[in-house]
This record gives sequence, structure tokens and C-alpha cells, in this order.
Amino acid sequence: MKRAFFLSILIFAVYRFNGQTLTINTDLIYKVNLPLKKTDKTPVIILLHGYGSNEEDLFDISRSFDERFITFSLRAPYPAQGKGYSWFAFNFDSGKDYTYDYKQVKESRNKIYSFISQACKTYKADSNQVFILGFSQGAIMAYELALVKPKKLKGIIALSGLMLNETKKINTDYSKTSHLNFFIAHGNMDNVIAYHYGEEATKSLQARKIKVTFKSYEMPHSLTGKELNDIKDWLKSNIAKEKKENVKTN
Repeated sequence: MKRAFFLSILIFAVYRFNGQTLTINTDLIYKVNLPLKKTDKTPVIILLHGYGSNEEDLFDISRSFDERFITFSLRAPYPAQGKGYSWFAFNFDSGKDYTYDYKQVKESRNKIYSFISQACKTYKADSNQVFILGFSQGAIMAYELALVKPKKLKGIIALSGLMLNETKKINTDYSKTSHLNFFIAHGNMDNVIAYHYGEEATKSLQARKIKVTFKSYEMPHSLTGKELNDIKDWLKSNIAKEKKENVKTN
């Protein structure tokens, strides 16, 4: 069976959660890391991998997040050239120029929106506390997701990515972005997506009065321990405060 055909089949992913079998209706393959502490306002992180990777790539970092989070690591719907998967067809020329299929961007965007709605409903997670963490092409998708439907998300962690021209031109209602917060990180030795793209995305968002934390790291196109610690602290500071009596330990 061809890979593309396989990915078009409706998949029902089944997991055990608090003794119950849960089914998410989605056509995206994913992995889930359940919270160690279940509350009435369980925050959500959606992990979006980079070009040519899969849902396994970022999954392990979810174990370092705050124990109240439920984390979903998604596999992109399109096969990438060579191996792995992609959110959209993308060709990059040594960090200087790039071409892409924006139609696929929109298709992937809608699949992710649908997944978020279904996941929050199925797991009874807090739909007002949804965070996207994207690396490289996943970061590109994160910018797109936030500016098209800002009310659907609370925070964006965009790692080593860039903002597409179409994303910059989205007619966002900025009266609906006051709650939105960005953490943008980029390596100053990145030879895949040049450092200045991270700076440009930051300036674009700040010009629209959107809250942004920008961090640079001594690294190439990758992740570092210091970066992950900064992400962990940023996430913790952005989770809604809860009443102690609402906490339920599994």
C-alpha cells in the first residue's frame, strides 16, 4: 500500500487514560504523553516536528514539561523527499531562498486545528490552554496556526523557524491576540534556517503588539539543554493558576 494512500485513511488512535479507553477521531498519526497530575484545567502542548522527521522526534522532551501538561506529538501528513514526513512541500537553498506549497500549508493547518478540538474534547483538556511547540518547519506551521486563529491558542514556542510571506499578510484581528504569547528561539550558527529569520519573525510580531520572548543560543539547527530549560520555565509561567483543591493525582 502506498504511503500517501495510507496517510489518507482515517485513523482512530486509542489510548488508556484514567482506566478508560479513549479514541481521537483524526487522520493524523500521533503519540501522547499523559499528565502525572490531572486537573480540571489540564493544559495541552502540541508538538510539530521538522521537515523529514516524524512524531518520535520531539516526543521525549515532553517528559521534562510541567507534570500537569498532556502532550501530543503529531506526524505531518505528507511524505518528505528521501525519508520522513513534512507539513508541506518545501525546498530550501542554503538559507538564502526557499519555495513551498502554500496550499499544503493550509491543509495541514486545518488538520491540526481539527486535532486540537478533538483532543481537548476527548481528554477533557482545557481548550483555553493550548500551546504549540514547533521546530523548523513545525515552527513555520506554529506561526501560521497562531495568526489565522489566535483565539484557539494560548502560546507558541517557535524553534529555529521562519514566518512565511503569506503568514505575514494574514489579516489577523489583533483585538483577539492580547492573551497570546510567543517564545521564539534560534541558534546563531544555524546553517539551515538562518538566524535573521528568527529576528524578523520577532520584530513582525512585536510590531503588532503581540507578546514575544526571543532567545538566541550558541548552536546550529538543533536544540540545547539550556534552551529546553528556558522553554520549561516559560511554559510554567504561562499556565493558568489553579486552586489546590482541583488537583487530582493519578
